[in-house]
Amino acid sequence: MGKKRATYTDIFEHAFDEKGRITVPSEWRQEGYDSRLFVFPSKFHHLKVYPESWMEEIHQKIETLRLQDPIRQQLELLAQISQAVSWDQQGRISIKERLRKHSQIGKEAVLVGRLDHFEIWDQRKWQEETAGKSTSFEEAIEGMGL
Repeated sequence: MGKKRATYTDIFEHAFDEKGRITVPSEWRQEGYDSRLFVFPSKFHHLKVYPESWMEEIHQKIETLRLQDPIRQQLELLAQISQAVSWDQQGRISIKERLRKHSQIGKEAVLVGRLDHFEIWDQRKWQEETAGKSTSFEEAIEGMGL
């Protein structure tokens, strides 16, 4: 049996400091969670943050593909758009300004668990995105046909 995968759940509100650092919730820094993360810009104006174990899966996929394979070339693009980060002793990660600007994230942010990864949203954008939307366990399960 392989390594148990960490699960990112819940929603947290945190602020970026003047150096572009934001605290990763302590729940996501427990034993079993990867301390090295990869931050990617999303076309939906937020950041996607994946654990190193996810990136290892990408490496394994790349190794099976020829150098000129278009899928390999697309996967290799992830390297130039991402930023590798690790949290400091206070549990903060430092995110480059170019990524924060691309995603239009100001000082106040929301970290949203998405099971295998988490997202970082500008607080105002997150409120707009979720305004009037709510779901329950039953609605989510029913929506999946379970």
